[in-house]
Amino acid sequence: MKFDTGQKIIQIVKQKGEVRPDELIRELGVSRVAVHRQLKKLVASGALRRLGRPPRVFYAIGVEFIKSAAIDSPETEKFINKNYLYVSPLGEMVSGAKGFWRWLAAIGKTKEAEVFARRFQKIRQAANQQMGKNGLIDLTAKLKNTYKVVYLEQVFCRDFYSLPEFGKTHLGQLVLYAKQSQSQKLIGKLAQESKPLINNLIRHKKISAAAFVPHSLPRQLQFLEEFAKNVSLNLPEINLVKVRSGEVIVAQKSLSKLSERVMNARETIVVENIGKLYPAVLLIDDAVGSGATLNETAKKLKAKRIAKKVYGFALVGSFKGFDVIREF
Repeated sequence: MKFDTGQKIIQIVKQKGEVRPDELIRELGVSRVAVHRQLKKLVASGALRRLGRPPRVFYAIGVEFIKSAAIDSPETEKFINKNYLYVSPLGEMVSGAKGFWRWLAAIGKTKEAEVFARRFQKIRQAANQQMGKNGLIDLTAKLKNTYKVVYLEQVFCRDFYSLPEFGKTHLGQLVLYAKQSQSQKLIGKLAQESKPLINNLIRHKKISAAAFVPHSLPRQLQFLEEFAKNVSLNLPEINLVKVRSGEVIVAQKSLSKLSERVMNARETIVVENIGKLYPAVLLIDDAVGSGATLNETAKKLKAKRIAKKVYGFALVGSFKGFDVIREF
């Protein structure tokens, strides 16, 4: 294959907008293997974007990054490579520095890359300082500042859902889009990454049973049901049931007032009587916003003498107080 084949592909894509590999093979007169090899390199460099999934795949011009977008500090760039994830409006998941460039280009701030990169590092590191030795963030103090009576011994999350200025965290992005796209692959990935942290919590708090918060909205693939299968905790599971009295379903996270969220959790989640008292129960949810669901469910578990102690765990939690996470 000639050296300039990659440039010829770019010229064709620029002329036509979106191009399928078969069109390139016909126009260039080269083998399928050769074209796909060049396409892979061009996508990796950011010159082209891959659209769609087999068998309907197209290629389009990628986001062009200018030299002023470079980060001078290797340490900062390494930090971003580890901690940043960008999800484009097209659903592309781009991690690390490449994702950071894409985000900067989207907001028109590529010339201020160094400033934004250092700011992100500072805010992310400040958030990391709230993680304990167990790799989890303890949200208990925030819960106690929100409610007069807290029925949970402690509440933990893996990370914050979003950060000031920069929006959703790497984990926040994964949880949101795993749930919205009903992706078994992403949910499985989240479960496997969470399993060691949850098992460590189970050992240290001497957890004897688990309960997964039921979803408000019906979906073909329910996030926490799939998460429970993949995480496989090897503990007795207490069944929680979501019920409704009205004519329509009201998602708990769609309510903006704290009092409404408390009422929703209290009136729509039912704990089935099992006639057994567990010393410590782990209550698991995908996200902690106001904390109403976990607190009200813990109250019911204790009132029905199913749990002596209740601990809460969520993948993500709110950064500032107990804000409402509406996107779920």
